[in-house]
Amino acid sequence: MNYRSAQKSGFTLVEVIFVAALSALIFGALFGSFTYTLKLINLSRAKLSAQSVGNDRMEYFRSLPYNDVGTVSGIPSGAIPQNSTTTLNGIVFSERVLVEYVDDPADGLNIADTNGIPSDYKRLKLEYTWEMAGATSSIFLLSSIVPRSIETTAGGGTVRVNVIDDNSALLPGATVRLVNSSSTAPIDVTKTTDSNGAALFSGAPADSNYEVFVTAVISGDTYSSAQTYVATTSNPNPSVAPFAVLEADISTLTFQIGELSDLEILTRSVISEDSLLEDFDDLLSVDSYTNVAISADDLVLDYVAGAYLPSGEAYLGPITPVPLLGWSTVRVASILPFNTSHKVQFYTGVSGGPYVLIPDSDMPGNSVGFTDTIIDVAMIDPSTYPTIFVGASLFTADTAISPTIDEIEVFYQQSETVLSNVAFDIRGNKTIGTDLSALPIYKYNESSTTDASGYTVLPDLEFDTYTVTPPAGYDIASACPEHPFVHQAGIDGSLRLELVANAAETLRVSVVNSLGQSVPGASVNVTRSGYDVTLVTNTCGQVFFTGGISPDTDYVIDISVPGYSNVNVDPFEINGDTVTSITLF
Repeated sequence: MNYRSAQKSGFTLVEVIFVAALSALIFGALFGSFTYTLKLINLSRAKLSAQSVGNDRMEYFRSLPYNDVGTVSGIPSGAIPQNSTTTLNGIVFSERVLVEYVDDPADGLNIADTNGIPSDYKRLKLEYTWEMAGATSSIFLLSSIVPRSIETTAGGGTVRVNVIDDNSALLPGATVRLVNSSSTAPIDVTKTTDSNGAALFSGAPADSNYEVFVTAVISGDTYSSAQTYVATTSNPNPSVAPFAVLEADISTLTFQIGELSDLEILTRSVISEDSLLEDFDDLLSVDSYTNVAISADDLVLDYVAGAYLPSGEAYLGPITPVPLLGWSTVRVASILPFNTSHKVQFYTGVSGGPYVLIPDSDMPGNSVGFTDTIIDVAMIDPSTYPTIFVGASLFTADTAISPTIDEIEVFYQQSETVLSNVAFDIRGNKTIGTDLSALPIYKYNESSTTDASGYTVLPDLEFDTYTVTPPAGYDIASACPEHPFVHQAGIDGSLRLELVANAAETLRVSVVNSLGQSVPGASVNVTRSGYDVTLVTNTCGQVFFTGGISPDTDYVIDISVPGYSNVNVDPFEINGDTVTSITLF
């Protein structure tokens, strides 16, 4: 045999490698398929074992007398543990048993039940959970347990717990725990509020000292808690005490909770602010305008051939404060007869144009424009927009009349001085009871300290009105927003405090409009015999009077600002650190 014939009759190295790779691929796939099939068989066996355990237990429970179907510390109560474990075929199953009364709509629901008994029958739920191959699986079985005769109220009543949110809307999905530590009828049952924001505990044994605890985590959002409180030496007179369940009666309680949110607090010793006021005495401070004119110190539509033009606009600016720490607020004083309107928008650009509208991504709503008298512009980044123009547009659908703008004032913050390491107390208005002297016991009453940058965050606060008490030696000259501070549910808040040296008598006046918005640029005059001082409200709508004030009851406060009616408060008492809020219309 020659060499060429021998070479053709064998396998080359490439062919051997190819065959080996193909074999590994085929056998690897077969092995993977075998492993997956084996896993499915094991999971199927585990599920069949769980169903077998569940069916056996369900048949046992269904064989019990109706009155014996209940769980330990549950409603209805019985000898069945709420949680236990059992083993079958080498698999450990965790068993959870839930027995609850059902109010069948066939005879009316709740208090509308025709026979007055909402505990019509029992629903039994068995849940089995097990772990296998690093995964957790579960099944559940349901069954209705119906009494042989008509339902009865003997020995029990009903507890209905309503849960509402911060807007007083019904809150589904809240967790309600009902507890009674009585030795004769121990109860510890947890339910979730239904679509009507209610958790119904039918058949609760008649007894006293029932307690309720309400919590919620809904769509990943954690809510505040609410509960009944047992009388203690620290809270001898709880506002919501444990209650009794009466036979054949319905006990109803309502609790309010809301989403938790953070509150940042900043402490400053000096806050420097300024503003640019355009009162339309002329058009010299207006960068450009179209179809508008000045009439009696007001900006109006141009009057041509015996009629007002349908629209016009004016651009104020350029407004370039130096230094500029942040934009704050714009106040617009306008008169809008029927069929007229105005809007304000904010631009960047250069003198004479073109003006570039600040996008909604940097100032939401700017593309549509603002019609409010108070416009919050704090979201405009001063580093991105160190110069702005204010565009004011006027419109009329009746050429016989024109809207007017009396003045526009742009407020901004120029600088601030940090006040470091300030220790303060803060408490909410919500109470949980009163002490032996009938003084309130507050639900939240804590202490905190700002850091070296005059900053701290109080995490997970519930919605409430909070009062900050600065350390001895300081008064609050300005609080932005208004203080006491209203902290909203689910919205992170920020409170900036300007603290100054303490004085025996002070007056802080907050000026707001009918919508609760702070009104900057308002003139506040405080007088009495020997005292006459006028200050202008800052960007937070506040002024602070200190020095030369003595405690007395005959002070007079006069407030005026274009666009609002003047307010006179006479008499007014100042005694100690006095705070008042005055609303303009």
